[in-house]
Amino acid sequence: MEELVWSFILFVHILAATFWVGGQLMLSVVVVPLLRRARPELLREIAGLTGRRFTNITNFGLLPTLVVTGILLAWHDGVRLSNLNNTDFGHVLEVKVALVIVVFILASLHGAAARRLSRRGVRSLAITTMILSIAIIALAATLAVLPGP
Repeated sequence: MEELVWSFILFVHILAATFWVGGQLMLSVVVVPLLRRARPELLREIAGLTGRRFTNITNFGLLPTLVVTGILLAWHDGVRLSNLNNTDFGHVLEVKVALVIVVFILASLHGAAARRLSRRGVRSLAITTMILSIAIIALAATLAVLPGP
């Protein structure tokens, strides 16, 4: 029964990460380019509405879910402050957590900057955020194959 609980926690963590990164990819690769070509006059309005909705889902659903399930999974894997710095698993986890913090800061800046920066600046910020988000997924895959601490 205990393994079923941990499997569920892992599933919720992966689902939240999938929604977060998948949402970024969907917006950046499908929605925005399509609007830019088909109806550029709607781009600012729809991108703004979509961005605000995605931000609310991220800030009030995905981020708390990822933080709580991530801490629980790290604890389950044997991560403690005392062993975080002396294992490969711990080092990769530290980089992953640092990137998550950077990505959420950049995503927050993106929302605020969308009204102030040029289209090129907003796009650069979005691409940087997306690349770092994909790097976080790569680090998660690395953690899955490393022995725990």
